[in-house]
Amino acid sequence: MSIRPTQGRIFDLVQSGIERNTSRLIRAQEQASSGRRIVRASDDPVGTSVALSLRRQRGALQAYSTSTATAKPVVEQASARLQEGVNVVADLRALMIQGMNGALSAEDRASIATQMELLEAQLLDIANTKSGDRYLFSGTATDERAFQEETVNGVTQFVFKGNGQIQRIQTGRDADVAINVSGQEVFAKFDYTDTEMTGTTGIASGLTADSGSGYSELTVRQEGTTATMGAGITLVDAEDTLVGTQSLAVDGGARTVQLGSGEVLDIPTPTPDTMTVRDENGATVELDLSAWAGADLTTSVLGSASISIDGESFTPVNLTETDLLLRSESTGARLHVDTTGLKVAGSDLVTFSGTPSVFETIRGVVADLRMPEDTDRQQRSSRLQARLGELDRSEGDMITGLGKLGTAAQQIDIATNRLEDLKVTVRGLISNVEDADFTEVALDLQRSEQTLQLAQATGSRLMQQSLLRFL
Repeated sequence: MSIRPTQGRIFDLVQSGIERNTSRLIRAQEQASSGRRIVRASDDPVGTSVALSLRRQRGALQAYSTSTATAKPVVEQASARLQEGVNVVADLRALMIQGMNGALSAEDRASIATQMELLEAQLLDIANTKSGDRYLFSGTATDERAFQEETVNGVTQFVFKGNGQIQRIQTGRDADVAINVSGQEVFAKFDYTDTEMTGTTGIASGLTADSGSGYSELTVRQEGTTATMGAGITLVDAEDTLVGTQSLAVDGGARTVQLGSGEVLDIPTPTPDTMTVRDENGATVELDLSAWAGADLTTSVLGSASISIDGESFTPVNLTETDLLLRSESTGARLHVDTTGLKVAGSDLVTFSGTPSVFETIRGVVADLRMPEDTDRQQRSSRLQARLGELDRSEGDMITGLGKLGTAAQQIDIATNRLEDLKVTVRGLISNVEDADFTEVALDLQRSEQTLQLAQATGSRLMQQSLLRFL
């Protein structure tokens, strides 16, 4: 039995061929006009999946780039401001050294103190630098001013209110960069090393480790002077500063008086009612000479004392303790002292080295410069010298912080360049998957057009066959 195609079957075949070739032509035209090989997902499902993955990678790279672009000006501003801070501290140091000049008058020292207060205000402004609505040196607590003025134990000081945490930005899947330094790290670093005292009174550090922060005043209070007196000479015992035992020699013939190995003083004529004598340590004893008739006197004078580090709770001393513990209820400080060398009442500046903030140091210097005119020059100089060491430490902390910010800026630049290179690479990979090869597209377009024309011509000829010829 012969199989003869029907006219309908021929029509379907012609129609199918024309539609198929028309689709190829349309797809080639779309590729040519869009420049893309994959116009819709059905064109290449595998290629589409690869392209989507690459686009996700490009989006992640763009997010990292945005982070680095946002962080760079913040790091640069913090670095510039911290450099200003280093310069301010250098100016403060120069003023401190100037203030240590023993030839300055009280007015000169007061003028220097005023200049230092102005620089302190400038440094505080730097520490509280704000970028937009973020404080740069508050750690991650960027909505909180880094340093705020508070009264602590009756003393007004600047207290750090931020935190020591580090802000980081992602520069890659497993890469990040720290973009800040905390104000605590650069302006108020706590890194206790040891305890130092100016030694004005003769007290030294004890054997046991101490605990505390900032500065404290070790006060030695003279509790009374006793001696076996004679020759019409008595003790006034009013403002004596002698601590411990010291010899007292009065030479009636030479009309001189000497305490310990101190300066030999002439007794004026007429004889004064009272006279203050001083030993080699600067300790003083006041004598009542109103009944002295010119006789000699040789005796020993004993001054008793008590000590305190908070100015409230005083502990009697017997000058034999080598590790006496003193506590401050207000600050929690614990100080161990050796009292065997205690010679004179007064005050020693105690420095818990590595703990004072730069603002504590500045305010301490200002207070030292404004001490009364009759303050011993050596005492003032010793106090300033102790604070100078802490100021130098603070400057070192700021320079270290500046170095960290510089490193952060460099890492951001490196990350930015790397991200740009990666974005170019990913764009190239996406282009390889999605973009059309124009040479190949042109050939496909030409072939599709010629094939369609051929299909149309062939179909036209087939459709012209009559039913009579078919039969």
